[in-house]
Amino acid sequence: MILQIAEKAIMKDDKTDEIKALIAKRLKNIKGDTPYNKISGKCQTTSARISDVANNNIDCQLTTFINIAIGLRVHPKELLSIDFDFEKYYAELDGK
Repeated sequence: MILQIAEKAIMKDDKTDEIKALIAKRLKNIKGDTPYNKISGKCQTTSARISDVANNNIDCQLTTFINIAIGLRVHPKELLSIDFDFEKYYAELDGK
């Protein structure tokens, strides 16, 4: 029982890291050549914080995430539009 819980925790962490990396990559793709300071000038988040999120160096708060979307002038869902099969992942979690 304890081993199963540990295995599920490890699997979750691995996928969480993968999802975070995909979101960071998506942010960089949307950002393109726009400097971080130009994005931060359009929102209430520092360029350093935006860079940290884009480089997957930190877990960001929801407020930061929303501010980055505002700075990029995109809907927040655009930052979450990643190529990840959540249905398959959920089936793995549920043992299906």
